[in-house]
Amino acid sequence: MDDIYVPTVFHRYNRSLRGVLIDNQPWLVARELGYLIRERVEAYVLRMDEDLFREARLVTGSGEEDALLVSDFGAFHVLQRFRDPEHRQLRMWLTSHVLPTLRDQGRVASGLPKRLQARGEGRPLAVLDWQGEYWVPMGEVPRLMREERRGRWWRRE
Repeated sequence: MDDIYVPTVFHRYNRSLRGVLIDNQPWLVARELGYLIRERVEAYVLRMDEDLFREARLVTGSGEEDALLVSDFGAFHVLQRFRDPEHRQLRMWLTSHVLPTLRDQGRVASGLPKRLQARGEGRPLAVLDWQGEYWVPMGEVPRLMREERRGRWWRRE
């Protein structure tokens, strides 16, 4: 556990979820996953199989911290254990946005599209970096147009 990782921060309903890519495998901070589902999940995570969790040192705004991480498959174990109707939307967000964004961080081929997260004054925006241009999901265009009129700007994170 000598390596220090810089996490990618995702936001859902004003809560943060940090994730890192370690050896081309996405890992999520277990405590923050628990905050998203309003449960204390650390004790459950520690009882899971050893390949589903690990500890790692993460960079934070105030230095470094040791964090308990859960793999993508382990995250779905947690969602199954603490079952709730809202977790379906959370699972869809994890599978369609968080995990693909983390996996794309490991891509080095220049010709392949890569998912990024743009942050500005408003809500984070998922974009696709392809051939040097940023592509935005069509469903997000009306929101961007409204925020552009308000003078908001976006930056790549």
